[in-house]
Amino acid sequence: MITIRPYQTDDLENTVQLWYRTWHQTFIHIQHPQPYIAWKARFRDDLAVHGDIWIAEVEKKIVGFVVIIREEKWLSQLFVDKTY
Repeated sequence: MITIRPYQTDDLENTVQLWYRTWHQTFIHIQHPQPYIAWKARFRDDLAVHGDIWIAEVEKKIVGFVVIIREEKWLSQLFVDKTY
């Protein structure tokens, strides 16, 4: 069963790991110029500040997330673990 809940700050590491991993699995022929630490900083300092983030969990494991930027009412990010 999938549970949808609001993002919490202690979700940062697992959420960014999912984001980084699934992006690279999806775009296998593209070498992203930013290292993992830059992805983490962007998520923490930009997306988590300006967005509403919802986490999808299965048995307490983060398997997906969505980020909607409040001001623009724009879906910025939507990532799901390929297993799900």
